[in-house]
Amino acid sequence: MSASRQKKLRQEQAASAPTTKRQPATEEEKSAKRLKVWTVVFYVVIGLMVIGIAAAAIVNSGVLDRTLTAVTIGNHKLTAAELNYYYLDTINNTMNNNSMMSYMVTSGTPLDEQEYLGDEFDTWADYFLDTAITTARNTYAVYDEAVAKGHTLSEEEQSEVDTALSSMSTYASLYGYSSASAMLRANYGRGCNESSYREYLKVQQLASSYANKYLNDLDYSQEEIDAYGAEDPTAYNSYSYRYYLLNTSDYYEEGVETPTDEQKAAALTAAENAAKELAESSKGDAAKFKAAVDELEAAKKAAQEQPTDSTEPAESTEPTEPEEETDVSLHENVLKSNLVSVLSDWMVEEGRQAGDTTYIAAGNDAGFYVAMYLDSRDNSNVETVNVRHILISTSENVTAEDAKKQIEDLKTEFESNPTEEHFAELAQQKSSDTGSSANGGLYENVAPGQMVEAFNDWIFDTSRKAGDVGIVETDYGCHLMYFVGPGKYSFRDSLIVNAKTNADYEAWYTGLTEALTPSRGIGVQLANTGVTLQSNSSSR
Repeated sequence: MSASRQKKLRQEQAASAPTTKRQPATEEEKSAKRLKVWTVVFYVVIGLMVIGIAAAAIVNSGVLDRTLTAVTIGNHKLTAAELNYYYLDTINNTMNNNSMMSYMVTSGTPLDEQEYLGDEFDTWADYFLDTAITTARNTYAVYDEAVAKGHTLSEEEQSEVDTALSSMSTYASLYGYSSASAMLRANYGRGCNESSYREYLKVQQLASSYANKYLNDLDYSQEEIDAYGAEDPTAYNSYSYRYYLLNTSDYYEEGVETPTDEQKAAALTAAENAAKELAESSKGDAAKFKAAVDELEAAKKAAQEQPTDSTEPAESTEPTEPEEETDVSLHENVLKSNLVSVLSDWMVEEGRQAGDTTYIAAGNDAGFYVAMYLDSRDNSNVETVNVRHILISTSENVTAEDAKKQIEDLKTEFESNPTEEHFAELAQQKSSDTGSSANGGLYENVAPGQMVEAFNDWIFDTSRKAGDVGIVETDYGCHLMYFVGPGKYSFRDSLIVNAKTNADYEAWYTGLTEALTPSRGIGVQLANTGVTLQSNSSSR
């Protein structure tokens, strides 16, 4: 059809169309229309409300938390609920174990609204979430290895999981929760309940158990010990020396509280000159070094005790007993790793002779160290012992007499079954020493001088024999002692074994964990929003 023909057809169609205009609607029609519109709006709003209520119910039920994948680690897809467990546990552990965190993180403000004090993360929520994911990754890496090796929990380890779960109801009641699940939700998020909590604990317990087994199974021949020690022969030596720090601040002009740069420089120069003089004048003479240090300490003490207003006489005091003389400069049998860092290289330098002295800047214009080398030992001939102990610590609520009475009662209880196994059980149950209680109070390969004086004197008594029991009092409290016997290694070999064990374990652990790269899923958003701190604990 031609264009002109099409045009003509359109004109004919237009001409045949109705020409009657639409009449205005009546009021009844208008009202009916408005009613229809508002009816539609009403049902739409109601529908949205229903959807909103349903959505809120779903969110609050924890269904999404237990369904949505938050992070994938290897073959494991962790739900938002499980990641929430690691996330909130990480927050609680960090806040409880790091006293400085209370100064950096504000309670009452959501963590995702608090700026992180560094460049790596935007908010503290981001920091804790990243830490939680890393912890979960490490846990599952070791867990998978444990499963692959056929490792299972012992009856004792399984009972620890059961005990943790059975105690939930007790704690829930104690803290006013309606049930154990209610307390778990409050502490670990909406998706956590008794069933999921059990699974989380089992994974963590199996991973921890296998890691400990791997560590404890590390054992070395004497050839391996000698070879590792030869890589850095000085690392396992102990050094005896004298040193003293001449502080720059001690050389400020009298009355200067805020020194200028010029005054700081002058004081630093004065400290260096004094350090040089002390090093040169006392070279080869330990007694002279001590005397000079004692004189410097006496002058410093006198200056500190001088009245701020020199026109006023010092207050008269009653005569006091002379203080016990202390040798502030002497340091004996210090391991290389514990030496003052700026002195370490000089101290271990080959050819060092007794009486050698030096002075070295402390750094940051703090002053100068003056050091005198006395001697060193390689610790290969230092014998060690194994010992168990139970500590009852003294405190505001536990006097020395109370602690001793408790130890005497424990001694009586032990004597009813005087075996090392029984002593270890009592240590696990009663000892205040968290560093050894889990291991039955055992300290292995202890060298002379490692423990406080009274403890040291008891275990290194020349008459001591295996199975001996005694009571020792120290500044920490009262100890019930059990002498196991000689150590497996010399002190030097024990240091080498510890170093090699730590290095080998770290290499194994790092290789295992860093082989996994977590990937985040949509559910990750349910784990790091709306969390606030209340009295060093996390809550939603």
